[in-house]
Parts: sequence; structure tokens; C-alpha cells
Amino acid sequence: MKKLILLAAAAALIGSAPAFAADAAAQAGQQNTEDASARLLAQVQTFKKANTGVSEDAAPAEQKQAPATAAENKAPETKAAQAPAAAAAPAAQTAPAAQAAPAAQQKSQSASIMDQIVREEAAKAAKEEQAAPNNRGVVNVPAEEKKEAEVKQEQQAPAPAKPAEEKKETVQIPAQKQEPAKTETPAAAPAPAVTVPAPAPAPAAAVSATEEIPAGRPLNPSPMKEGDAETKDSILVSPAWLKANRGSVILVDARPDSLYANGHIPGAVNAPWTYFANVNTKQGSEKWGTIWPADTMAKRLGALGIDGKKMVVTYCDAGGWGQSGWTLWILRQAGIKNAKMLDGGIAAWKTIGGEMTKNKHANKTVGYNLKQYVPNYVVTTEWINNNLGKPGLVLLDVRTDVEYLGKIAPFQEKRRGHLPGAINIPRESFLRENLEAKYPDDIKALLLAKGITPDNEIVVYDTAGVRSAYVLMLLRAAGFRKSLNYDAGFQAWAGDPELPIVKP
Repeated sequence: MKKLILLAAAAALIGSAPAFAADAAAQAGQQNTEDASARLLAQVQTFKKANTGVSEDAAPAEQKQAPATAAENKAPETKAAQAPAAAAAPAAQTAPAAQAAPAAQQKSQSASIMDQIVREEAAKAAKEEQAAPNNRGVVNVPAEEKKEAEVKQEQQAPAPAKPAEEKKETVQIPAQKQEPAKTETPAAAPAPAVTVPAPAPAPAAAVSATEEIPAGRPLNPSPMKEGDAETKDSILVSPAWLKANRGSVILVDARPDSLYANGHIPGAVNAPWTYFANVNTKQGSEKWGTIWPADTMAKRLGALGIDGKKMVVTYCDAGGWGQSGWTLWILRQAGIKNAKMLDGGIAAWKTIGGEMTKNKHANKTVGYNLKQYVPNYVVTTEWINNNLGKPGLVLLDVRTDVEYLGKIAPFQEKRRGHLPGAINIPRESFLRENLEAKYPDDIKALLLAKGITPDNEIVVYDTAGVRSAYVLMLLRAAGFRKSLNYDAGFQAWAGDPELPIVKP
């Protein structure tokens, strides 16, 4: 009888073994799924953090280990908006209810999150392709970008309604091809006759004022003061010069940290545009994306090893947002005259066989004293609003034509369109086909064709001041000294419903 009982028990155990095994396998499978979800969530959160900038207090300390991160170019704006939505899915998975959901549903959610990460990361990587006509624009346009991943394969396409930069390239190219002809016209015609029509800005201003500028403008006009003069040699260095003098300068890579990590010039520290800007405030406000106060900026510059004595050379990908121009513009305000941009950017460096590395570099932190910024580099929303419609004032919109026309709002601007009376000359129009800056005479011809002369007061603007800062430095080198950069940018103007705007 005992044997029968033992045999029955053994049979029961043997019969239940598959069930135990199945249950264990299910638990293991669930654990693997949860682990995978956790990894995805971590990736999303890390990606989100990398594209939303860093806090004012944390950045300087972090920079001692390595220059701050932050996003790609102005493109993080687009990413920052997308990341929260993506993070919502993994967050839901961690809830008890989500654990009970079918494995197929969890897999679908995870796949969706991963697809987004892959798309944005692929966009970033595309910026590294030297063959791309606009490395930065492809990404974000972001970020760029956009400046993103804005950020690219899409950029080759005619430019849908996504990356602003994509369309930039398509639209800009024709404009650049026409400029040479415009340059010859002034020279070919009788010098006196062609020079006299230069007062064309007056007719241009009159037309725009009649069609777009509201009645009663300007509200409270005030003169614009001339800024410091520049020359081509004072703002640019060639790749060959840098190759011969690399060891004696402080190199600042102004591209997003992801591009820096994939390869940069040896000895360069990384400082994306957001390293110098406050992106911790509400987008659409006057302070979002504007440069830090002087005392904070002094610490950030010192963390990069910049002491104001040793020459600084900054570079980016040239074909995107011109972040190197943004960095140079900031250095000038900080009183650093011994600073320049690498003409043609990283692509030009690679073209001459310049050395590349993936090893992160950090300079020793130094002290830099900056009590106040050098004046006549920045213009505010209030000044523009008070002077809107003033004779001789030119609002130069250097965004892509599709942004200017309000067909797209790549950075979640509150409203689309452009400032009343603004003239559109996209940033790419200031570059040659090899992505190097156009010569001063060609830039003068480019603006003259639009009726703009050095006698005009010029406000340069884009979405948040990066592209416009690059153009401003080129304008100064071309003799347009009465020119200022609208640091808060169109995003701030569009964010105030009380300000007039030309909508599509």
C-alpha cells in the first residue's frame, strides 16, 4: 500500500513538473520584458536629459570633468518636446496594471519608444556625414535641429514640413547661385549710377511698411549705436592655419555632444550652444535660450580653460546653424578679441586630412573676470517693438524661407510667420558651396540686392539667436557695423500675443 502511495505521489510530481517549468519560464520572460523596458526607459530619460540643457548651478561644476552637454543646436527644442511624450509610455509600463497587459502590447510600446530613439539618433549621426550638403540642417531641422537630429536622410528630400534645415538647403541653393550675378552687376554698371540707387532700402522699407507694419509705428524710436568693427581675418582661420597652430590655441567644439563623441579635433573641449544659454525657463519667453548673466558666463568660460589671453578657435559643422558664430559672438561680448571661427568647420578640417579623435578632452579650469558684457551686440524685444517701422531699420530674418513664410514651426513657436516688414535672407545664403563663409564683398552685394546698405540699422534674428549670431559676425566683417543680434529670437516675439506678426 505504501508503495502505491509513493508511486502515485511521484506520478503527481512528474505530471506537475511541466507546469512548474512553464511558470518559471513565464516569470523569467516577464522579468526579461521588465528589464528590457527598464533599459528602454533609461535610454529615453538619458536621451531626454541630454537634449534639455543643464541647470545654471550644475553646469560649471560638471564642466570641470567635461564641458557641459545639452542638445544639438536649437534643435533640442524639438526633441525636448518629443521626449516627454516618449517617456510617458515606459512610465505607464511600470504601473501594476501595465504588468498585467499582454506581452505583445508591452513589446509594441517598447518598439515604439525604441523607434523614436533610433530615428532621432540616426538624424544626429547623419550630421557626421561629410558628404551631406548641410550636416546640421539635416539633423534637427533638427536640430536644426534640427541645430536635431533635428537633428537626415530626409534632408536629401525636397523638404517636407519637418526639419527646417532640410528645406533650407533646397531653397537656399538657388539664392546662392544668383548672388554671383548680383555681385557683378554693381561692378559692371557705371560706378556712380549703381552707387546712387543704393538708397534702395528706403523704397524697400516703404513697401514693407505699407503692407505689413501696423499703423502708428514706430512707437518710441531710438538710434542704434555702431558695434565693434571686424574683418574676415579677425573672425576666421583656415583649416591649414589651424593644422599648423593647433597646439597653441584653445579649441572649442560647438557641436552637440553626440557629434563630439563620434569624432572631433584633438584637444577640443565640447560646448554646445545650450552650454552658454538659459534653457531652463519657459520656451516662448524673453529669457529662454538667451545667454547667461555675465557672472555665470565667466564661470562657464573659465571651466573651458578660457582665460582671455590664449587664442580661442571655435568650430562646428558649418552647414547647419553656425554654432561657432554663436560662440564667437559670446566671446566678443565677454571682451575676448583674440578668438576666431574655423572657416568651413569640421568638414573643411577633414578635407585637408586633419586628425580626428574620440577621446574626450577637458582643459584645466581657470579664473575669468567678467563684470559686464561689451555693449552693442544684443537687441531686445522691447527695442524692436518701439522702433518697428522706423525709416532705415531693417529686420533681417535668416531662418529658412519655409519658417519665414510660416509653413512650419519646427521649434514649437507659439505663432508662425515673421516680424512685420522683415526681409528674408536665409543663413545658407551667406555661405559658399564648400560651406565656407562668403567674402565680405559678396555679402555686401547680397544685401545691396535687397536694398540694404551699411547705413541701415540692422536687427538680425532667427528662432533663438544662434544662426543670427553667426550672420551678425559676417555682417560686421563686411562693414555693417550698425547691426545687432536678437538673442531672444522669433520664439520670444511669437510667444507674446500682444506683438504684431505677419501670419501665413
